[in-house]
Amino acid sequence: MRKQTLYKKALSVSTAVICAFSLMACGTVVAGSNSGKEETKQEEMEDCCAGKDEAKADDSAEGDSGASSAIADNTYGSLSEEELDALYKEEAASSRKLHIAYSGGLCQVAIPVAYHYGFFEKEGLDTELTNVEDSRDALAAGKIDTAAGMIAQWLTSVQNGVDIKFTLGLHTGCAAAVVLPDSPYQGFEKGMKIGFVGAFGGVYHNIANRFVAHDGFAGNDFTWLGFDQSAILLALQEGEVDAIVVSEQLSKAWVDNGEVRQIRSLTTDDDFKDEACCVLGIAGSFLEENPVASYKITRAVYKASLWLRESEENRKEAAKMLIENGYVSGTEEYSLELLNYYKFGLSPEVTEKSLYDSVDEYSQLGILSKDTDPEEFKQKIYYAYDLSNVVAD
Repeated sequence: MRKQTLYKKALSVSTAVICAFSLMACGTVVAGSNSGKEETKQEEMEDCCAGKDEAKADDSAEGDSGASSAIADNTYGSLSEEELDALYKEEAASSRKLHIAYSGGLCQVAIPVAYHYGFFEKEGLDTELTNVEDSRDALAAGKIDTAAGMIAQWLTSVQNGVDIKFTLGLHTGCAAAVVLPDSPYQGFEKGMKIGFVGAFGGVYHNIANRFVAHDGFAGNDFTWLGFDQSAILLALQEGEVDAIVVSEQLSKAWVDNGEVRQIRSLTTDDDFKDEACCVLGIAGSFLEENPVASYKITRAVYKASLWLRESEENRKEAAKMLIENGYVSGTEEYSLELLNYYKFGLSPEVTEKSLYDSVDEYSQLGILSKDTDPEEFKQKIYYAYDLSNVVAD
């Protein structure tokens, strides 16, 4: 139903734009007629516009822009930039500043790259990076137009009523399970005590449940303990738990320093390494009212992600930008090491599969409510734009 609403709204804008150009063209012809024939002038203008409408309706008509079919299929990439900009200027978003949520961190690096390296600006978007404590509350209050984060966080949020549509996977990664270097465990085993950052039902608890499920275990095969991020390594070292599940921004440094040994990874393990970890989401009401602006935001962030994938030199420049702007702590060298660790420029097909696989598994694991229909939920969370022709500028 929402897709039909978007189609009708955008189609009316497209028709208005085409008709406006048609009337301008007709006016030029009529201007050469006898000045006294007002009725003829009006008739010729109406005939001209009607003729354009008929030509647009005929798929084989020469000069048909294809705008209406592109809108219906969300394939805005098939439109010329002039057609796309004309549609965008009819949207409310074109006349105000857009609030792009970003609260720092390396996981969503394509967003500050899009901002600082002009990808948003090239789309004609007036944007600002908005730091918020809780994206879910900020979305509900209308303080931000977009949000980003880990699939493991957002699926349960959507189930609980957050109005957001995901349009792009940002990168692979970015969590791991680790044990002490001298631990007898080479992987998960029944009866282990597993620690995770945060609360039950939170990001790392959900990821940990996927890890053990992929290894053939049930959640009740283990004892689960949640910890603050600052305390979880000490809990492992003091024997409170046998393994911990944390962000790889933490675990990779610990592995490199010899403090822990990795037994599971979203980034490197075959069953997870090609999945999107973090996704870009757009407020549902914003997308419904501004489908072209939403496409432009998505395209800008996708171009930034492709730029990151393009070369280590680009990632090195991004790492420097993150440090200089205080978006991450640590060193440029470690930020670059992490950027080289993840995959960027994920296709819409990868994003869709990552979201849908997660929905299926979260349903099977009971993370999503039993009342949730997985197929309906999939259609609710993902809005697919055609990005097949997009390249980094």
